[in-house]
Amino acid sequence: MTFCMAIKNNVKIIVRRGATRRFDALASKTADLPVEIAWDRRTENRRASSEHAPIERRAGDRRRAQPFTWEASDFVVVPGAPRDVPE
Repeated sequence: MTFCMAIKNNVKIIVRRGATRRFDALASKTADLPVEIAWDRRTENRRASSEHAPIERRAGDRRRAQPFTWEASDFVVVPGAPRDVPE
């Protein structure tokens, strides 16, 4: 019989595209920690279309403000999600 236990990764750090020195520095400084470093996968702003939707169903923009670290330091820290690990 195998049991699964939920383990929480501590954090994931998403680094802005092109910030190679920041990525390398974070990767080397967190090498011994339970931290995942990843590149931002976005290539463009999806909501930058010049065309308007025929009917606007939303009352307003629901996006949150970007964390200060995104503008100041080219990265954002995301809390880890639980994952199942066999005992």
